[in-house]
Amino acid sequence: MSLLAPWFLFGALLIGGPLLAHLVRRATRERVAFSATRWLDATAPRLSRRSRVQDPWLLLLRLLIVLLLVFGFARPFFPADSATDGTAAATAPRHVVAVLDESASLRRGSLWAEARDQVETLAARLGPADRFVLLAASSAVSPLITAERWLATPPPDRPALVASVLDGREPTWGPTHLDTALEAALDELAALGKEAGGTGEVVLISDLRAGSRVAGIAGRPWPAGSRLSLIEVGRDAPANANVGLAWLGWITTPEGERAARVRLTRHGAQATPALALTWRDGASGRSLGEATPLSLAPGEARVVGLALPAGASDTPLRLELTGDAEPFDNTLWVVPPRTRAITLHYVGEHGENDPAHARFYLTRATEGWREPVITVAPWLPTSAPAESGKLEAWVVARALTTAEAETLRARLAAGAFVLVLAGDAGRVAGAAALAGETGWSAGTVARGDALLGTLDWSHPLFAPFADPRFSDFSRVRFWAPVPILTPAGSAATVVARFDDDSPAVLEVAAGAGRLVVWGGDWTAAAGQWVLSTKFVPWLQAWVERAAGGATAPAMSEVGAAARLTASSGARWAPWPSGIEGEATSTLPAAPGVYSLFGDGPARLVALHTPAAESVTVPLGLETWEQLGAPINAAVPALANVAAPGAGGLPPGGDSPAAVERAQQGWRWVLLAALGLLALESIVAALRARATPAPAPLAPATS
Repeated sequence: MSLLAPWFLFGALLIGGPLLAHLVRRATRERVAFSATRWLDATAPRLSRRSRVQDPWLLLLRLLIVLLLVFGFARPFFPADSATDGTAAATAPRHVVAVLDESASLRRGSLWAEARDQVETLAARLGPADRFVLLAASSAVSPLITAERWLATPPPDRPALVASVLDGREPTWGPTHLDTALEAALDELAALGKEAGGTGEVVLISDLRAGSRVAGIAGRPWPAGSRLSLIEVGRDAPANANVGLAWLGWITTPEGERAARVRLTRHGAQATPALALTWRDGASGRSLGEATPLSLAPGEARVVGLALPAGASDTPLRLELTGDAEPFDNTLWVVPPRTRAITLHYVGEHGENDPAHARFYLTRATEGWREPVITVAPWLPTSAPAESGKLEAWVVARALTTAEAETLRARLAAGAFVLVLAGDAGRVAGAAALAGETGWSAGTVARGDALLGTLDWSHPLFAPFADPRFSDFSRVRFWAPVPILTPAGSAATVVARFDDDSPAVLEVAAGAGRLVVWGGDWTAAAGQWVLSTKFVPWLQAWVERAAGGATAPAMSEVGAAARLTASSGARWAPWPSGIEGEATSTLPAAPGVYSLFGDGPARLVALHTPAAESVTVPLGLETWEQLGAPINAAVPALANVAAPGAGGLPPGGDSPAAVERAQQGWRWVLLAALGLLALESIVAALRARATPAPAPLAPATS
């Protein structure tokens, strides 16, 4: 038998308390005063014999309670037979899945070099029959060495295999998703299988920070007999107070200026020099003003607003924090917000205050839009050609002449968006000319109050209504519908149909642009569409497509670039030298400013270090216990562990803490002590009640 906390045995000295209590003679409970003795001086009683222990059986019970409590808190356990375990470890193959943390926090000091050394030492201590899998983890999991590759490599060459795989590899700038990595490790462990007598182990090599994501493994079942070993790198490194810099968004100051809102959090209690925030030019790094001094107490978090420097409203910037002991997360790349402005050219001789035509509803539906900002203006064929970089779209509300159709076809080929309100046969013919096709005609519907029937919810024009809460179009009636009939082989795609299955909305890809044809006019006399709650969201979806897509965030974290990708054809290029011809579909892997090319004009996106990587305080061992992981305790770095025998891998067997947690014998000892304590209370109460009271003296007689 062994003890996990033997220093608690010093508590056995507490048995002196009950001993003294039972040795001290108790004073007389009641004293009777006699008149004849009041003139005598009080003297101490003389003992005619030695003090004897009072109630010896009760004393023994109390001493046993004290000893059981001390023994229970020392946490006894019975270790496994070392000889038997050593034989099993020498003969049974081991299945080891190592997870190497390569997140941004490993860029601190020499942590990455230490983590690589731990992996190489771990692999060198494996036996010839052991199986080994190596995974690299950050925001995603990458397999570095598979079990098949490990077994195919001769045992003498396996250390060189690990070194070659890690050679030239560096930490990423992504977050630490340890739960995803452990999920993948458990899948690998299950795929390896368990041979007779074999053991399964997941070894996590990480700095084990509190900013790591681990909640995903809560409740995850672990294979029977498997365990998790935690190897913490940087444990012996000097502690540094790290200040995290997190982006919160934009605010408007009382003076009407745009300001950046950031949060600074100081982790750790170590002293730090004076802190300061400085705006710098994104391309040259030139300072754009005086630094803003700051002071943070240990554990303090503060939100500050920093006004943009003068003349820097359109160019990317860098916000740098100086004075921090850990510089890997001290830079925020910033892209100032840009408001898109698009001109909506209206083709039709209608006044903006005439409710009998579509321009009236277009003007009022787009008033007050902040992003993009819409300007509805009449258009003539003699208008100047579109300026480079200027956003424009067209709404056709009358029949087109041949010259107008040729002009708009050229704009479509250059990437413009055109919407044709096909309220009559002449407009349908104009739509066919814009699409470069013939044979289009205006159809009729069975009823004069048609409804929209089949809609393509996956199309961008109707995707905002895909949610069942917004997909009810049964109250939107059309009193003058004009179905667009196209010949076989037409390139037009039917986006929506009327309830009699006739085409209601078409879209055609014309060059780099898009042509949308609506089967009817946008007036109150033509139907309820322009007065319904569906009109403005639909119009906004079409305008946003014309402006290059829906508004997307220009600031995000490395690792979240995939969510910013507007389409499957989106491509990235570093700013400022990147051009569309050099853009690739490879997602950015480092903080900085990038040009994103997709649908519509290119836009700038700033990526920065994940804020959670700044939380460098240790992740407590109790967190893993609460998650239900069968941890083998946090083990020291393998370089500090004596080399085991053949086939051994530190930790070769269960640690004392793991064995003691499996047995939990101390709980039964404490329960026995509590039971005896209850018995002692009963016995003491009965003993006190059984003690006879002194007999009263008889009255004196004369």
